[in-house]
Amino acid sequence: MTSGTRRPSKWISAYSDGACSGNPGPGGWGFLIEWEDGVEEGSGGEPSTTNNRMELVAAREAMAAFARRRRPDQGLLLHVDSLNVIGWLSKGWKRNANRDLFPAIDRLLAELDGGVRLAHVRGHQDSAGNNRVDRLAVEASRRFQRS
Repeated sequence: MTSGTRRPSKWISAYSDGACSGNPGPGGWGFLIEWEDGVEEGSGGEPSTTNNRMELVAAREAMAAFARRRRPDQGLLLHVDSLNVIGWLSKGWKRNANRDLFPAIDRLLAELDGGVRLAHVRGHQDSAGNNRVDRLAVEASRRFQRS
């Protein structure tokens, strides 16, 4: 993720997470970005999906939100609790599923040109940012659960 030519001087922290009730089942995603002037959050979901898909959508949406607002000197430090996301996006892991998501993700990574770093954070631990995006993802998934 840091092999691009751009060298950000300021890293903006962000968190993303996906959730799914059943696999497949109703799912949700959430992200937050800690801008210098406040926090931006986003969430959404799908009625029938998988946890890995929601993790990828959350990362994509965080990168897209960052790309819309960033300054040229800023990079994105994206905290995720999915080792799969880290492997697929930065370690060249084979992409067998959710192939429809990767073209947009790869375009964002190219556009941000080395301005994205992925950091692993343990899920459901003592990380306020990760706990918040987990709540956003779970709340979004509940909107698709049958009553």
